[in-house]
Amino acid sequence: MAGTNDNDEEKQIDAQQHIPNSPVIEKLDAVHKETAHEAAERGPAATDQYGVPPVYLAKEAEARLRLKTDLYIGTTAPPTYAPHKEQVMPLAGFEKDLHPKKVSRICLPEDLGYFPSPPFQLCAISTSISTMHTLILGWIPSFTVIAIIILLGKHRSNIHARASQISDFKKRIPSSELAGGHIEKFRERRDNQSNGSDEQYTLELKAIKRLYHQLHSLEEFPEVLPQAKRLLLSLLKETSRNALGLPEHESILAIRSFSRKRLKEFQRKRDYNIGQKWEQYNLRRKAGGPRELFGNREEAIWWLKQIAPVKYVDGAWLGHIGKVTTPFGLRKTIKDAWQVLSEELGDGDLEKNHVYLYHKLLETISPGFPTAEVLDFIHPRHQLDNLGVWKSAIAQMLISLFPHEFLPEILGFNLHFEAISMETLKAGKELKEVQIDPYYFILHISIDNADSGHTAIASEIVCEYMDYTRRIQGEDAAQKVWKRVQAGYLLSQGLPGVAVCPNLTQQAKISNEYSAPVELEVMRIFNAKAQVGHKIHCGSRVKIGSRSLEEWLDPAAMESKQWQRDLVCALSRSKYWICKGDSSKSRFIRELAWNGRMFGCFTQDECDVLRRWIDDFPNTLLALEDSRTKSGSISEGAVPEDILSEYPVFQSSFSLKFFDTALQSPVSPLLFDSLPDLDIVGRPTSEAFLPLWFSHPCLLQAFVSVPFRTSNKLASTIVRILRAQGGFDIEQDCVAGMDEVRRPDSFGLSGIGMKLLAREGLSELSSFKEVLQAWPSEFAVHMLHISTRPLGYKGLLIGMTTAFAKMHVVFASSPVLAADDQLNLQGIAQRELEGLEFCWRDMMHDDKEHIECCKGYLIAKKEIQKCFPCAKTGEKSVVGHTG
Repeated sequence: MAGTNDNDEEKQIDAQQHIPNSPVIEKLDAVHKETAHEAAERGPAATDQYGVPPVYLAKEAEARLRLKTDLYIGTTAPPTYAPHKEQVMPLAGFEKDLHPKKVSRICLPEDLGYFPSPPFQLCAISTSISTMHTLILGWIPSFTVIAIIILLGKHRSNIHARASQISDFKKRIPSSELAGGHIEKFRERRDNQSNGSDEQYTLELKAIKRLYHQLHSLEEFPEVLPQAKRLLLSLLKETSRNALGLPEHESILAIRSFSRKRLKEFQRKRDYNIGQKWEQYNLRRKAGGPRELFGNREEAIWWLKQIAPVKYVDGAWLGHIGKVTTPFGLRKTIKDAWQVLSEELGDGDLEKNHVYLYHKLLETISPGFPTAEVLDFIHPRHQLDNLGVWKSAIAQMLISLFPHEFLPEILGFNLHFEAISMETLKAGKELKEVQIDPYYFILHISIDNADSGHTAIASEIVCEYMDYTRRIQGEDAAQKVWKRVQAGYLLSQGLPGVAVCPNLTQQAKISNEYSAPVELEVMRIFNAKAQVGHKIHCGSRVKIGSRSLEEWLDPAAMESKQWQRDLVCALSRSKYWICKGDSSKSRFIRELAWNGRMFGCFTQDECDVLRRWIDDFPNTLLALEDSRTKSGSISEGAVPEDILSEYPVFQSSFSLKFFDTALQSPVSPLLFDSLPDLDIVGRPTSEAFLPLWFSHPCLLQAFVSVPFRTSNKLASTIVRILRAQGGFDIEQDCVAGMDEVRRPDSFGLSGIGMKLLAREGLSELSSFKEVLQAWPSEFAVHMLHISTRPLGYKGLLIGMTTAFAKMHVVFASSPVLAADDQLNLQGIAQRELEGLEFCWRDMMHDDKEHIECCKGYLIAKKEIQKCFPCAKTGEKSVVGHTG
């Protein structure tokens, strides 16, 4: 911009590690282009055992060496070098800092097919140069020799520096880009990354990958909850801001005031537009157009791997809903949403589990590809480095992590995510064309249909929730909640998790062709300045992204909205000029102020627009800072602490000693068929029984919160047990879809509990917390605590669940229950015990887990029996007692 001087430019160039081209280097670049063209014709090459591709960079080095040989010694024969090998330390080193510790033997490969990792030593090149000098002296006059040696010395440093720069950059480029031969795209990306944005990208990618792994084992990393919440808020802000630029007919923001009719009409138009796009796609293909997701089978495999982080969390946006601490008034909304989650998890049938299906698909095309919950999955060697995909995946995991606080956003996210997308439609067609099973995508085309499938359910859930909010809180509150539903919708829409193969002839362009209002204003300002300040920057060496200021501010180019948008985007990614989220720390804004070199170039109003533009940017890295070092708002990072009404809660003060001391004698192994019966007769006491009744369904709920951890037979069985407890119909060959939503009075254990409260004259109690306020129960609270730790207390939780299932068998014949509730509870108990029998058989393969199962059963049995004193004692009031 106007007013920058050479000193600042030199500092910026130094910060960007910019090395200007000399005439020799320019000639080398010409040869590089020829070599690149040859590489493109050969097509992608295989990788070694560590996933390192034979990159075009090595061929560039070969071309440079060959041309240097031509220039200085008149021969085209390249020198021969020893093969390069790279040794990777065991994974233990990666577990420490998420990066492998590498020890490299610094040798150049014989065929220059691999470029060695830094530190980079050019001893072999030095030897070659000595040979060159010897040959020169043999046939060139001495004064010419001296001149050439001076020239050689002048440019060797440049060659060394550029080689080091290339070697360093090579580590950050996905193999898919390098293997395909798209050299111009690669060179543009290399230039773009010289401005420091690559460091930001890498740090953000690493941080999100780490959080992804930690959320798969949340009980082992509860300290990440503050960062997780801040990141969720940051992503909601980012996607809501970006959506302001969408045309009204494509944006849910067009529904300014919610009504069922307006939502249905919006969805009808959305589905119609998808149908139109699908029809146009098929016409293009019939006319001979190429595939649009990938070009061939190899690219399809790359594409399927790249989107694995998203597909491995299929259903996660609903994973943490439906906890016992949910207010009773939301039972209908939550149950319908859980129906969608259940179908994502195959309704307890492992073969129908969506995440399991996707992993099976990857196993057929890439055997040994890691699963989502293992640390190896986020290892850089797998080259899963699409930040957009990882952000989409992490958004799905975060949105349901705080279900009581962000329920409107969860339902909005679900409303968008369950709609059919063009990517899904194309994948179902194009995978079949390259002989890869497309069933995972075909399944989502059918199960997400807008009549009886997930799209229809998602819409009905939102309408039900809005009706509930209007009924309880009024119209004004309902409209505020609707804004939050829209924010959740935009979070899903704004982070689609799409990967684009770099080798396509006609690539799909992933960019926001629409700009937010503040960005449009910034574009207008820059365009106005370009008309008068273009030539002022003709001598400037400052670059923003891949272009100089003079190139960016070309008045003719600035007439293009896309050019303006690209300039604004490139500037926003420059760490040198912009500190996202904080204009006061941005060099660009400081240069506009007094004593700045651009003071006076922009008016106060224009400066205010630029500040607002910068301040509106979310800062992912800032959100992910450790809460122990972050200053600022406490509320943004505040996490739930009241386990009776919030989720998730991990209290360091919780101790397992409560359960360790519950039994006075050691536990011996027990078989499922020979478990001791519960000695319960008569009617239970309300103050002891009701807290346990409302809390015990929590025991298995966290087993299904993370989708990939349900991709085994034990977890699938637990899904079926939870379906029984939740009042869902018996599993059939086909999904229930909207049929389950329309089934009346199907609330399972919670519905029976509500009727028990009504018999006590306590129907006004609105939540589990209020039940425990009426009848405190230490045992119920401890069950809540261990239920959040299914990895650590698996056996104990399954054993305790078994004791309560056996209680259901006995209590189903109690006169306290109405006849229909007795039949309902009998059916629930039967389905529970069928599933639990399998769980016990599975636990018997591990002696420690088996003992924990037995221990859990005996502890819960003892506590349950305390609720059933002999009826003839008449010492306490009982459930259903009328005096």
